[in-house]
Amino acid sequence: MKKKLFFILSGLFLVLAIFASLKYGAVKSSWSDVVAAFHDYDAQNSIQLMIRQLRIPRTMASVVVGAAFAVSGALMQGVTNNPLADSGLLGINAGAGLGLALVFAIMPSPRPSVTILASFVGAGIALSIIYVASNRVIFAHSSVRMVLLGAAISSFFTAISQSISLFFNLNQDITFWLVGGTGNVTGPQVKLAFPIIILGVLGACFYSREISLLSMGDETAISLGKNPQKIREKALLCVLLLAGTAVSLVGTISFLGLIIPHIVRFFVGHDYKLVIPASAVFGALFFVVADVCSRLIAPPLETPVGVLVTIIGVPLLLLQIRRGNI
Repeated sequence: MKKKLFFILSGLFLVLAIFASLKYGAVKSSWSDVVAAFHDYDAQNSIQLMIRQLRIPRTMASVVVGAAFAVSGALMQGVTNNPLADSGLLGINAGAGLGLALVFAIMPSPRPSVTILASFVGAGIALSIIYVASNRVIFAHSSVRMVLLGAAISSFFTAISQSISLFFNLNQDITFWLVGGTGNVTGPQVKLAFPIIILGVLGACFYSREISLLSMGDETAISLGKNPQKIREKALLCVLLLAGTAVSLVGTISFLGLIIPHIVRFFVGHDYKLVIPASAVFGALFFVVADVCSRLIAPPLETPVGVLVTIIGVPLLLLQIRRGNI
């Protein structure tokens, strides 16, 4: 009953958060404006135009990005058997950010397809390092060592990104991706990224049963006729689709993928068949709410949503540690 109630309430609050995201922001709008933007759209109405051109893509991006980061974190924790695993803490987001920095250094105004491809390449390099490390005994059985490796990768890639930014004078272009936010998301970017993230989430759900076996240890998976190496490869491919695309939209967001899976496990248990879809729904809700708050804290200025996620995520992480869940 608790599991069903969690899904119902999370879905309901997500719908409410989506409507709030369409209505609230630095520019005031009414519910009638929101409805008219869908059913009686007037291109001459500046409020409706803003909702249609800015808030709808931004809200859609928040939903899929929140789901992407949360599911990628759950997958990383499952395939590495490490409760501290997360695409941000393990350097994958920083790798994607490095790919974006290189693209902006070469192309002043890259197309959405180019930024997503560059993000994939950078995330793939970081993911390859983690993949190799996760198969070595010195890292596979030590959460602390794996996190330290991820921190080193993240710091290294971030330092290179910042060096490129300074050398090519990209501060205004790249700062948005370094702090994280949805303010610059456009409709074409969302249209391109949306199916990729949905594919990654569906792939994660499809392999969820195998990931549950892998989270119990390689021996359990082998005894049931499964190949742990193949499971890792499939899961990490989904992580690449999710984290790489999400970073290309909103930048490097940390802690979201770490904390959300631990929260949902409290309600739905440790079976990844439930953890993955629950992480997708709750991650989307969390990010949409954080994005709305980023607009309302100090209007008309925006607080970077990446900063808000970190401020909220760190206390939640410490609470989980105190309770012994990590």
